[in-house]
Amino acid sequence: MPTSLDDLNSKLFREQLNTRFNVHAGGQRLPLELVEVTEDAAAKQMDCFSLHFFGPFNPRLPQQIHRLEHEKLGTLEIFLTAISADGKGTMYEAVFHRFRKQT
Repeated sequence: MPTSLDDLNSKLFREQLNTRFNVHAGGQRLPLELVEVTEDAAAKQMDCFSLHFFGPFNPRLPQQIHRLEHEKLGTLEIFLTAISADGKGTMYEAVFHRFRKQT
């Protein structure tokens, strides 16, 4: 069962910077490295952050929900979009925008 995204936040992802996530696509297991976590701290009632993953140039993942596996975070299902590519690889982005939990 995938980890609930409600339990994950930018701090938890930031602790996993430069670590490997594996995604299954087209019968292949592709490595993605979490290279950046950005947060919009100005949104007081919203939890707004984005993740940037760097992966191989080919095959390029389609824009859709992908199942990622991580050693510490477990299995996650997140929407990835390719945002840039060069001869070295492809950069993907996942954006989180949700109301903060009331404490």
